[in-house]
Amino acid sequence: MTSGELLQGITLLSTLIIGIWTLLSKGKDTTYTRLESDRNRLDQRVAELERAREEDRARLDRVETELDDLKRVHGTVLDFLRDVVSGRFDLDWIKGRAADLLARYGGGGPS
Repeated sequence: MTSGELLQGITLLSTLIIGIWTLLSKGKDTTYTRLESDRNRLDQRVAELERAREEDRARLDRVETELDDLKRVHGTVLDFLRDVVSGRFDLDWIKGRAADLLARYGGGGPS
């Protein structure tokens, strides 16, 4: 084997090793970059979903509060109707109580 052939073999081998090294390194970098991108995208999506969940929780709390208020009003109106039906109260008391309930619950006064 001549020195030229030896030099050619070394050059070929080093070129091959550098090419393989570059190919493998590039694949790792690309995979890592893709994984980082996916993780960042998922982190952002999770943050959006958590914000939406907090908004939904606040909305649900408002609806539950309103429902509780409506249940109280419903009970008060049912009590009033029971009082009217019982016949124990005269017409003036019934009118006064009805006007009070309308004023309290936003129904306005008598028209």
